[in-house]
Parts: sequence; structure tokens; C-alpha cells
Amino acid sequence: METAENYKRNSDKDTVSPLLFIVLVPHRDCLPALEAYRRDIFAAGFDGAFSFPAAAPLALLKRPLDVMELKVAAAELRKNLGEKKIVSEGQADCNGWENSEPGHTVLFFGLTLDLPLPAFPPDAVLKTWKKPILAPAILIPDDNPELQFIANKTAPDLSFRAAALANLALQPTGSAESCPFERDFSFTWELGPLYWLPRYKGNYLD
Repeated sequence: METAENYKRNSDKDTVSPLLFIVLVPHRDCLPALEAYRRDIFAAGFDGAFSFPAAAPLALLKRPLDVMELKVAAAELRKNLGEKKIVSEGQADCNGWENSEPGHTVLFFGLTLDLPLPAFPPDAVLKTWKKPILAPAILIPDDNPELQFIANKTAPDLSFRAAALANLALQPTGSAESCPFERDFSFTWELGPLYWLPRYKGNYLD
């Protein structure tokens, strides 16, 4: 069973604590289009375009979800979708979270998904996003807004049914005594096991 121990990091004062998410991971058939989009937005000037995996953060967590919680959320998401596919809205957008330090806001930039979120355990969740962002770049507030307009022109239209949920630990690099989100920021990540949305047939899941 996955627990917080799986994501435990060095508690030394020089280590920045990881950010924990539950993410939606699309089927690998989407990867060629997503990686081409990632290269385009990197070329447009987004240095953080390779700082996050090909996934959509659905919630910022206090703790990782366990196996049963992931399976229940995956089943509920499939039920919410019914026969509908998961689709992008055809443009890039941004949202994010604010770090505990005032003014240290980090944003996601990518493809906005039309996705009816499942319920997650309230004791595990810090923040959810009603409009999840797929394959995001990670931004900081001083990124040039004009770059977003450029990147919008390259956003692909995606439509897919096969997807999975997983825990993600995102580790900012740098010292805890300084803001890790400086202009040369970087991140590493650890993606947990994938829990696939079940197939939907009428009122039955399998």
C-alpha cells in the first residue's frame, strides 16, 4: 500500500519539502502530440516546459492517496465521464498555487481539460483545480504574458478515453533557506503506480 513513507524525503534543513499531487496520466497514444507541444512551448520561451511529466495535476495533497482511494477516485471519474472522452479545450491557460512564502506563486501552463473531477478524501487535499492543466510547463510570476499568446497558437486538440490516476511527488531543487522558484528553478519528480480508469459500459464498470 502506498503511504507517505513512499514519498518521505531527507528532512535536513537544506532540503526543500516535496509537493504532493494526484495527477491524471493520459494513455501513451497522446504522448507524441504532448511532447511536440512541450517542445513548442519550450522554444517559445518557457524554461519550465520540461519540469513536469506528461500529466494533469488534479489536486495538491497533504499526503499521497492510498491504493483504495486511488481506485475509488478512478472509478468515480469514469462514472462521471460516462461515454464521454476527456478533451482539451483547444487553448492554453494557467493556474497554480501559492507557496507558503508570500509572493512565491508557482503556475502551471498547458492544455485545459474538460474534466468532471471525482471527490478526493478531504483529509488529504489542500487544493483542487476545476480546470486541470495537462502536460504543464511550470511558470513563475514574471514569465512574459506575451509568451502565452505565442504558445496558444501551437496547442493541439486532444481527445482520449484511456487514462490513469497516480500520486506524484514534485521536488523543488535548491536550499530551503532560499526561494526554490528563482529564474533558474528546476524540479525532479517521482510518479507512483498508475490506476487506470475502468471501461464504461452503460451503467456498469469493468
